[in-house]
Amino acid sequence: MCRFAAYVGPPAPLSTLLYDPPHSLEVQAYAPREMRSGTVNVDGTGIAWWPEPGPPLRYISDKPPWSDPNLPLLAPRLRAGTQLAAVRSATPGMTLGAAAVAPLLFDHLAGAHNGFIDGFGGGWARVLLERLPDDLHAAIDVRSDSAVVLATVAHQLREGPDRGLAGAVAAAITSIAAVCDERSINATLNLLVSDGREVVASRAAAGTAANSLYLLASGGRWPAATVIASEPLDDDARWAPVADQSVVTVTPDGTSVRPVAAVA
Repeated sequence: MCRFAAYVGPPAPLSTLLYDPPHSLEVQAYAPREMRSGTVNVDGTGIAWWPEPGPPLRYISDKPPWSDPNLPLLAPRLRAGTQLAAVRSATPGMTLGAAAVAPLLFDHLAGAHNGFIDGFGGGWARVLLERLPDDLHAAIDVRSDSAVVLATVAHQLREGPDRGLAGAVAAAITSIAAVCDERSINATLNLLVSDGREVVASRAAAGTAANSLYLLASGGRWPAATVIASEPLDDDARWAPVADQSVVTVTPDGTSVRPVAAVA
């Protein structure tokens, strides 16, 4: 079911999420505490970061964090103030390999999906695909519910740029949940999306309980930063669970948590 995390703050090593904390994503790959399905996240590792304005840089691997030949050496030496990282637990029937590992890139966005859409390999998935413009449809080069969900966010942002990234995430969740509800399909829709200037996360689901999501602002390990994660990365008591059906927006200037319905 995957685990992910994001960092917004002063430039920090890419190991900040992946390796450094006691319950880092590397640890969550083999010993997650709050996964509702699956037991490990060893089908890939990825990170996107913005060392300067513009499109993100991305490193993806089909290996878990400890066995990638390059990332453990590169991560402590590369720095950025906005980072998204993920470890993957592949859903049966979805594409394996590095190309399917989050963060995925659509337009100028990087994003990750912690969740699943039941029966996505069935014919009904075309309903979501047919809503996408041709170029975003063509950009999906893997069989993956996550890719379609994140492409839908990019499409919603194009359709309504004035509502911003949080509005696009909320609109995508609302649209996908409606399709799932019509067909009595369960979906978990925790998303993590960034354009390098802000990070937007969601905790949401359709027909089932949502996956866990936590927020930490100015914690002991990161006193001038905000971190979002599927599970707390350390034992800081200030980690706060995000309410179900919520959208979190984090910028260098502050953080907001709002209901999905109020943002869409």
